[in-house]
Amino acid sequence: MKRRAFSLIELLVTISIIAVLTGILLPTLPLARDAARRVACGATLRGVGQGVELYIQDNRDQYPTARYMPEPWLRIDANDFGLPEDELEEFDASLMERMTDYLDGGAEIWKCPGDKEVHGIEWTDDQGNERIGGTSYTYISGLGGRRLDESWFIRRLGMNPTQVPVVYDFDGNTYETEDGRLVQVDFFHSSRNLLFADGHVGKFEAPDNGDS
Repeated sequence: MKRRAFSLIELLVTISIIAVLTGILLPTLPLARDAARRVACGATLRGVGQGVELYIQDNRDQYPTARYMPEPWLRIDANDFGLPEDELEEFDASLMERMTDYLDGGAEIWKCPGDKEVHGIEWTDDQGNERIGGTSYTYISGLGGRRLDESWFIRRLGMNPTQVPVVYDFDGNTYETEDGRLVQVDFFHSSRNLLFADGHVGKFEAPDNGDS
């Protein structure tokens, strides 16, 4: 019994179909990978939010007093927040340090899967010890030491908890370290994740104040 092989025309047609399908699918692969990284990053960020919520419950509904990013990143002058002198030193601590008793999972819970520069940045501390940075996320320091209803977002902008950002991806800009280095940080993924005060993770949307 003879086996029937592919004819040359059938083979060329099959190759053409595969080529067309490959051309259609290949451009979507980066988008799929980006979406997967963003979802994984959002899940990690929600875990951070759970730790922040536990902290708030234990501290009279006040948000952690912490710098926006840990060393070696250049910190914002805490005097800008108008706090008493005895509270300014609390801004030396990072959100990671404040969350030590509220989050399990070690350093990985602070890493966004798309982050290639920030979480693992290397630096030398004041004692000459080689160190590695530890978080992919930026904390809104202006919330520190305040209840949500006392925040600038609520009192001045009239936002509600679903609109108030607490933590977000540290990406898409040039940032300075305390030793004067300028580090170009690429976006972790195509759309920045933000953790909001009500605990959900999503995109920022400007508040609707009724203006047309």
